[in-house]
Formats: sequence, C-alpha cells, structure tokens
Amino acid sequence: MFRIVCPPSAQLVSTTKIDRSTALVGQVTVDVLPDEMLVKIFKFCILWGFVRTKWHTLVHVCRRWRYIVFGSSRYLDLQVNYFGTRPITKMPKVWQTLPIAMHYYGDEDNPPSQEENIVAALQSKHHSRICEINFTTSTIWFPWERLIAVMKKPFPELTDLRLYSEPEEDDDNDIPIFPHSFLGGYAPHLRRLTLFNIPLRAVQKLLLSANNLVYLSLLHIPDPGHNSPEGMATYLSGLTILETLIFQFHRPGFQRLSQVPHQRLPPLTPSVLPALTRLDFQGRTYHLECLVARIDAPLLLDLSIVFFQYDVFDVPQLGRFISHAEKLGTLARATLSCSADEFRLTLSQPWAVDRTALAFGISYNRFSSSVPLSSLAQVCKSAFHHLISTLEELDIIEARFFLMYRDEIEQRMWWLELLGMFTSLKILRLDKTIALPIMHALKDLGGERESAMLPALQNLFIKGFQSSQDVQDVAEQFVTRRQLSNRYVAVHDWKQ
Repeated sequence: MFRIVCPPSAQLVSTTKIDRSTALVGQVTVDVLPDEMLVKIFKFCILWGFVRTKWHTLVHVCRRWRYIVFGSSRYLDLQVNYFGTRPITKMPKVWQTLPIAMHYYGDEDNPPSQEENIVAALQSKHHSRICEINFTTSTIWFPWERLIAVMKKPFPELTDLRLYSEPEEDDDNDIPIFPHSFLGGYAPHLRRLTLFNIPLRAVQKLLLSANNLVYLSLLHIPDPGHNSPEGMATYLSGLTILETLIFQFHRPGFQRLSQVPHQRLPPLTPSVLPALTRLDFQGRTYHLECLVARIDAPLLLDLSIVFFQYDVFDVPQLGRFISHAEKLGTLARATLSCSADEFRLTLSQPWAVDRTALAFGISYNRFSSSVPLSSLAQVCKSAFHHLISTLEELDIIEARFFLMYRDEIEQRMWWLELLGMFTSLKILRLDKTIALPIMHALKDLGGERESAMLPALQNLFIKGFQSSQDVQDVAEQFVTRRQLSNRYVAVHDWKQ
C-alpha cells in the first residue's frame, strides 16, 4: 500500500506491507521524488478535483512546490478565479501572467464596488488574459447593457462563455442583442458557449464569430415568436468541430401552446456536422423539424428530445435525421418511464456497452385530463417506427409521483396503440401499478388483434407479482389466451 500525505513539513509517508504479520513504515523527504513525478501528481489532483480551483494551496507547502507549480502553469491549466470583490490591480504579481476565469453573480445585496471592479477588469490590460466569463443573475436588475458595452474588444484567450439571465413572468427579456462588435467581432478560441434565457435573436451574430465551438448550450430559450429557430441551422453549418448541441425552449407551464404554421418542408440539402455526437432538444415539433431538416450528424451517439403536450406530432424530418445516424440504428432495448410531468421512451444497448442512446419524451401538465401516451405513439410511428419494430426488450417503469387516475377504457386503448409497434419484443418488464391496466388491455384482445399484438413475446416480468392477487389473476387469463393460439409466455416476478 502506498499513500501520499502533504503536511506542512512537505514530507511523503510511504507504508509498505511486507507480509501479513509485519509492516515496515519509513519516512522520506519530498526531495526523493523528481520534479516530473510531482507535476504529474499535481495534475492528477487538479484534474480530479482534490484541490479544484484552490491549486494555490500547493504553492504554500514549500519553495520547491511553488517553483514547480508556477513553472508548469500551462500543463497544470492554472487559472485565477476573479469575483470582483477587490480591484484586479490588487492581484498578486505572481498571478498576473495566469489566465483569468471571471465570475459575477448579480444580486441586489452585492456592493456597488463589485460591479465597478468587474467592469474595470473587462476594460483593463488584463482582459487579454480572460479565458472564462461566467455571468449569472438572480434578479432582473443586472447591468447587461453596461457589461456587453465593455465587451466589444477582442478577448483572444476566451474559451468559455456562460451567461445566465433571470426569467421574467411576462417573457419580456431585456437582454440586449449582441452587436457585431461583441468580443471584437471574432472569438477564435471560444470552445464552450452556454446561454440561459437569452433570446435567439441575441445569439445569431455571436455564432458567426465563434466557428470553433465544441459545446453549444442554449437553455430556457424564450418563445421565439417571429424569430423561429430554423435560421439557426445556417449558423450551425459552420461549426464543423461542434460535438454537443443543447437546444431547450422554456416550458409553457399551464398555458396552451400558441399556434405555429406546421407544413411539410420541401426537400433540402442538409449541412453535415461531422463531429456532433450529442443533440439535446426541448421544444415544439415544428421547430425541431425545421432544424433537423437542415443538418445531418452521421456520428451522433446521444439524441434526447422532449416535446410539449397538445402539439402536432408529425415529424418526418426527425425520422430522416435519425436514419442518417448509423449508431442509432443498433439499439435493442427500450425503457418507458412514466412520471408526474413526462413520459420518456429511451432506446439503448442491452448491456450499456457504450453510451449510445435515443431518448424521447412528452412533457405534460400533471393536472391535465389525459396522459400523452397517444402523442408518444404518434411520434414513434412518424419518426422511428423502424427502430421500435426491431427491439427485443422493453421495461415500463413508473417514476415518483406518477398516478394513473384517468379513464380506464381510454387508457387501455393508449397502451395497445403503443405496444402494437413492438412486433419483435421478446421480454416485457412491468412495474406493479402499471401492470394491471396493461394486462387488462392485453387479455381482452381477440381475433386478429390478439394474434398481431406482441407476436414474439416469450417472457413477462412483473414487479411484485407474487404479492398481488389481482395482477396474478389477470396475468393468468392473458397467458391462457396465448396458449390457445400456441403462443406460450412465461410470467416471472421482476426483482430489480
């Protein structure tokens, strides 16, 4: 066993177990380890968060450690975190060559001097060392106009930009549109961009100057209105090394969705995003259709989509987009999760051999008069029926706070509509409360419908099967009907 301790005396303690009965403990000084090994140890600690941003604690251990840390600042990716609590001119001289990560959390209780220090730092000679900007506000009283006005100069080392704006109840966002001169009109090193509650119209000019993005996250986007997101595809086409795209609109809450024109798009020549491996979308079906009709992602591994209830669920462009992602065609297992505000169907590999997954959900109001099972089935038929028809395993689970309190007859029809697409299913696993309505729906089928429903099913697992007489009775009737047509199904107690 070998352990490393960093006491103020800068000693390393090595404990070596010789055999089961004796152990020799020896003390050696830090000088025994060469500089190269110490640097690798420091890198490991910083990378895995043992010292996180408090790397400066290392330089106070001893003079040698101080020399090694500052001598390997690029390799260790050292940064100075600046919060504006004091003027940037008061920064220790030894830090004045390191990259700066700037953080400002707007709050009504912040002293005026903090805002002044942030503005002064953006205008100072140190702006050329700023590698990260993180502005977050929990109040509508935030100096966006002033901050953006002083960010019209180039920031040559900026790699990470995160702007979070407080959502307003009236959806009227006072974030100014980023001018062409924002960041000097060119952000060659910007790699990660995260915007929260920023209108699309404020983003488009910025994307023209940031063609080296590998991560783009647009969260809580206000209702686009006349600024529909299909124009975003034009800007995305230049992001040839983009790996992650997150595109999430603000959920409508209790409000009904506004009407948007929903018409079939003409044939388009999509732009290829050759490095994109993750796409996360939340919003209207029409907006996603406009987006995926204009892009292709052949290396896509992770696709997550959430639509809102009461939308139009005809999505042929999504089906085309999925068919062009080769990895998404290899999925063999599905999980349907039912919660109080969302139904989510996730397709994945049987044993999680890699991170490839396709997740699709319908977000709905828990006080709605119906659950969106029918909407889920519509999207499955329109976009990836070819994938569902080849799946061999399906788990249907309930998440916390889920209640099946709707009309039973209508509910059974919805389950049959959805399950009818799983024509290759061999294994079906059901949670206890969900099992009863599903089993009632299956046992009541007759004639051609019964023979066409889950024709390949061999094993049925039900959670709590042994402890529920009601579920046992219904399952027995289902199995008996199957046996009459020479199709045998084994029922098991599902123990996760």
